[in-house]
Amino acid sequence: MFGRTATTSVRQLYASTPFRIVQGAEKTAVVTCRRTYSDFSADARDTDFVPKYVSKPEVTAPTATPTGLERMPNINVFRNLLLGTMLTSPILSKIGFGLFGTVTNSKSAMLNPDRNPVLRAIIKPLIYDQFCAGTNPKEIFRTRDVTKGMGYGGIVLCYGKEIQISSTGEVHSTGKGNANQTLEINAWRDGNLETLDMTGKGDWLGMKLTGAGPGVTKALMQNQEPPQEFVAAMDAICQKAKDQNVRLWVDAEQQTVQTAIDRWTIDFMRKWNKDGDVVVYQTIQAYLKASRPRLMNQLAIAEREGWTIAVKLVRGAYIANDQRELIHDTKQDTDDSYNGLVHDMLSGTNLGFTPDKFPRMQLILAGHNPESVAKAWNLVQRLSEKGTLKVLPEFVQLQGMGDELGCKVLQRCDDLRKQKGSVTTGALTLEQANSSGRQNAVVPAVYKCLTWGSIQECMQYLYRRLVENQGGADRMKDGLSAYRQEVWRRLTRSLSFR
Repeated sequence: MFGRTATTSVRQLYASTPFRIVQGAEKTAVVTCRRTYSDFSADARDTDFVPKYVSKPEVTAPTATPTGLERMPNINVFRNLLLGTMLTSPILSKIGFGLFGTVTNSKSAMLNPDRNPVLRAIIKPLIYDQFCAGTNPKEIFRTRDVTKGMGYGGIVLCYGKEIQISSTGEVHSTGKGNANQTLEINAWRDGNLETLDMTGKGDWLGMKLTGAGPGVTKALMQNQEPPQEFVAAMDAICQKAKDQNVRLWVDAEQQTVQTAIDRWTIDFMRKWNKDGDVVVYQTIQAYLKASRPRLMNQLAIAEREGWTIAVKLVRGAYIANDQRELIHDTKQDTDDSYNGLVHDMLSGTNLGFTPDKFPRMQLILAGHNPESVAKAWNLVQRLSEKGTLKVLPEFVQLQGMGDELGCKVLQRCDDLRKQKGSVTTGALTLEQANSSGRQNAVVPAVYKCLTWGSIQECMQYLYRRLVENQGGADRMKDGLSAYRQEVWRRLTRSLSFR
């Protein structure tokens, strides 16, 4: 019966249905249609006809609620699924961590992925490309364009070279070293200036002070004053960042050097965060028991001296290196510390000031915990609607870390923009946000943090990312479910078009 055809008048067939006849066709053209049903005795009006000269009304199938993962490239989705499966498997993760840890901490040229093509062929596509932007400008620009194309407001680009300090106090560089301190500092300066060349207006630069070499690292370990060559290098970086309208943050590092990093960074904020300009951000690690008193002390200094404190808040990434007694006893304590600091900065409470006297500050929230991100997001909306928001935050996630969360945040931004008039935090002052929040949605700016450098330079960074992912195994299992659904959605969609 499927091969049988029926001939009928267009006017008779579509007597009660609006239709359009192709220009030049007769008004009462007789068209040949093929029925696509098995019971030929059914009335013609109840069947699906595809006339040659009549445009069929478009039928839109109901669409599922967007999850945000739709914006991710295929390779990112599949790699997240593969790595997540490996890291949540006790057997595979144990084997993988043992091998990767050996390569990371080895001084052998045979285990240097920049020199060993076999190691490079394994590490580069599977791990490096997941967490790092690239080894050269071409790769970095491609990653940057893909990231911005997904909807992120910009990128944070970080040069991967850093120093690791062993439990015995030995200093190990992740890249090529130089015994001459001045040459080390100049190489670090040039690396960061090169990084700035790969950023655009509104982007960020992330930096590690230990990347300036063993000489600077030893000064940090001994809590000394920074070498003058280092100060000059930092000023050159800050000046170029300011000229390009790029902000920079100084990363937190191991507690062996963190006290001096805080002190040096405060000096740079004094110099560059004044007269309405904010260039330099420092990092507060919420997993440290001293995080709240440290923040309160720095807020007091900034208010007293008249400059703007700028903070990147993180949970912490050096749990394998830092002294255990300095870190909160439980994960819940760390969660409470992070969420409490966010609440108190946004509301201007419990940090040594009353809300009406809270000093001006800037804040970017780095995190991969869905509950914390949701709490911060909702608090921004609630406080801005009341006109009592004291700090206008932005959000950032690391490349390859919680990509499904970043996509959800971007989707939430899009949904909020559609629901009612909206304004993005990147274009607002605090006063404008509180004023706009009463009538419009305040949509926080969202960024992605990308690290670049040779594979060997980024090995310690990569190892920390794997450790963090393994530590969030339960969270990763939830993410794996989302990735599986997304892979299935893409496969079925692809097959449906064939």
